[in-house]
Amino acid sequence: MMNTSIMIKSAFVMAASSVLFLLVGCVSETKEEILSETLKTPAVKVSEVTVSSFRVDWAKVYGAENYSYALDGAETGSTTSLFLTFNGLEASREYVVKIQAEPAKESSKTSSEPVYIHVRTSDVGQLEKPEITVGSTYASKTIISWSVIPGAGSYEYTLGEISGTTTENRVTLSNLAKGTEYIFTVRAIPSESGSTASESARTSFTTSSEDVPVLMIVPENVLADAVVFDVYATPDATYYYDVVSSSTLMQFDEATVIERYRAAIIEYAKSKGISLKLAMASVLKVGTNTIGVSSLASEMSYDIIAFGMDYDGNVTTVLYKKRITTTATGWSSGPNYGGSGWFSQNFYITNAYLGIAGYGWTNSVWTTWKGQDVQSIRYRLLPTSTFNDVFSDPYDKEAVKAFLRDPSYSYAVGENYLELVNSSDGYNSVTPCNSGVSYTMSALATSASGEEELTVNSITTKTTSEAYTWFSIAALVNEKYGPTSSKMACVLKGAGIASGKLIIIKTSALADIPESSYPALIADKGTELKESYLEYINGNGLALVVDVEPQTSYTVMATVVNKAGDKLTKHASVTTAAAQTQAARTRAAMASVNLAANAEASPVGLRLDGVEAIPVFEAPATTEDLWTIIHNMNIFGTNYEK
Repeated sequence: MMNTSIMIKSAFVMAASSVLFLLVGCVSETKEEILSETLKTPAVKVSEVTVSSFRVDWAKVYGAENYSYALDGAETGSTTSLFLTFNGLEASREYVVKIQAEPAKESSKTSSEPVYIHVRTSDVGQLEKPEITVGSTYASKTIISWSVIPGAGSYEYTLGEISGTTTENRVTLSNLAKGTEYIFTVRAIPSESGSTASESARTSFTTSSEDVPVLMIVPENVLADAVVFDVYATPDATYYYDVVSSSTLMQFDEATVIERYRAAIIEYAKSKGISLKLAMASVLKVGTNTIGVSSLASEMSYDIIAFGMDYDGNVTTVLYKKRITTTATGWSSGPNYGGSGWFSQNFYITNAYLGIAGYGWTNSVWTTWKGQDVQSIRYRLLPTSTFNDVFSDPYDKEAVKAFLRDPSYSYAVGENYLELVNSSDGYNSVTPCNSGVSYTMSALATSASGEEELTVNSITTKTTSEAYTWFSIAALVNEKYGPTSSKMACVLKGAGIASGKLIIIKTSALADIPESSYPALIADKGTELKESYLEYINGNGLALVVDVEPQTSYTVMATVVNKAGDKLTKHASVTTAAAQTQAARTRAAMASVNLAANAEASPVGLRLDGVEAIPVFEAPATTEDLWTIIHNMNIFGTNYEK
């Protein structure tokens, strides 16, 4: 990591939790609280209970300077914060927390009555069972992968009498017998205490009686907007390849897919007056190649396809396919843990919308450190692959702490920046990075009392600066749809959407609901999107217009499923304008319920600000590369799937 990070004094609220606690602290005092000689007993609630930790929060008490606490009568202390997090606890054990509001020394008020909260930590959890994908089943090259399991440090697998352990989520096996049935099992092994090994996932397969085919597709790295894969082929084999949305490809049979590509190449060669051999030489690959394709949409299924062609335009093989699903933007399989009430780290892809000259999704990462009475921070940014090479167990906290304490391996945050760390906005920095790479930021903070807090977070940068998605949603008020005080529109736009549910409610109703619960809320309370809407949604977009109240914030959220079975949830909010007259307040009785069922559909043909780009077949890129030109053609005859 460069020691010359760009420091930014941010005016943005960087974490939702910060907003929550500011709101909690803004509760106005009552007359009784002001006049009372005894401080009010804190109102305490419990959250974030795990096998080894929990958190308690309370509302600000009028006249309190700090809050004393005790855990099982042993761990005691005081804090000026409105929350505490207790870590390193035993699973399945009941703890008693005592919280008491304390007055200032010069105050005439006395301490509050203590409140005792009983909290039971969670039972020891079992890791999620892996999902197995069999990539190829040839005697000389069988490739098996499985889903990355959070909390797993390694994986144990068996194949008949063969057994092994790996930290990767794939194995390549050879020297198997042709035409033979095998049973493969794998289970996730936890990286630290607090969890138990997963159940063994099991699958059976039969090795091919044939040798490795002319073409074999093996994905190597799948990102949010790109995929890197290998095409194994004989040294003299020539072939065409592409990466196509699964929801598009599944609408065509194999022969049609191959013929459309072949015809496009031949037609383009004719239109440009170049020989067919020259055209084919420009678009075909020869032998084994490692290939990368970018500008993909996140959380979407794609088919990597390849088929043999010779320089005369003759098709020489069947169509080979391998399906992959891109990850969520920023997702990384690297470690994520640590943080506390007195020190936290947030680690992001630098948001391109921030407008920081030269820095965005593809070339930088954003770090926020925020704390209370933090006296020092030592940190190191590494590619996740390097971090995992350095630490055999990336969740070994003591090993990471020892690494960061060593000035040979880590950097110290300057004393002049620690004041910012301890401020309400925190210290924000941007660090240059490479595109399409997973990075891990580790930081070790030390408090004035000598307490240490380790935070480790991982993210993956994008490979393209565009924001591709196969579904987008926008909430807006616009005179096009009626008075901006009493009408709002939810605009839906997508590609290949097959079904979905939508809900429109007051934003205030979501105050205590985390974003992670939005899909469950939509599934329970949402309204099914009418089949007649889908053609518009998959075209220029569809606006759903509803009657609402003035000067009120509303949130629209939807979960949609495309034709390949991918599922995506998006949400957006808008605040209506003030009413011009009292008569403008309509449908007050419906304000707190789902308004989607009563929406009126209006097809949208205009470009809407705030709606993300949809992955469709665009016009040819401004390049002379013939493969890129053919790739960007409208091969399948439509801009949107229907």
